[in-house]
Amino acid sequence: MNWQTIFEVSRPGLLDLRGDLFIAAALAAVGLVFYLRARKRKERSVVAIAMAVFTCVVLVFAYGVGTWDRWRLAKHLAEGSVLQAQGLVTGHAVWRDEVSRGPGETLRRFNHWERVEVGGVSFIWTPGAHEAAFTNAQTPPLQIQDGLLMRIAYVEDVAGEAHQRRIVRLEVANVALLPDTEGPLPNAPFPSTYSP
Repeated sequence: MNWQTIFEVSRPGLLDLRGDLFIAAALAAVGLVFYLRARKRKERSVVAIAMAVFTCVVLVFAYGVGTWDRWRLAKHLAEGSVLQAQGLVTGHAVWRDEVSRGPGETLRRFNHWERVEVGGVSFIWTPGAHEAAFTNAQTPPLQIQDGLLMRIAYVEDVAGEAHQRRIVRLEVANVALLPDTEGPLPNAPFPSTYSP
């Protein structure tokens, strides 16, 4: 069976943090303007210091933590210290939970979730989230449905928690190799049938 790699964490360009870097650059530019203005007046600028601190916070927490997480997951994949799940997708679901609203709050906010089960292992993620692991954020997103043959390599950050299983490589069976007619699915890990 041939597999098509849809996502792999070690590939360059997957973690898009341009927005965070833009915010940090804007904060640094505003801080620089206040610093130069204060320097010209031979004063000290508290605003410039605050902007420098906020710039560091954005760089460390947005860019630094994301880069570290990507490096950590890529290292697990390169060393082969990942868990594997293979089989047909079952129980695919996309849903949203309303975030509790405070008193007097009229805006409704939701957390969005996507779930699959592959080879008896459940995975839950926030679709489109900007993080190092797979969140189906690529363009176009993978059209996941029950019956899709998948192979997943993952790191379990917290044992037994489906939303803490971080997908570091996701592969799907090459559809061109599947039979054109209904019948047993070739090389399936358990008896199953395929309907084109």
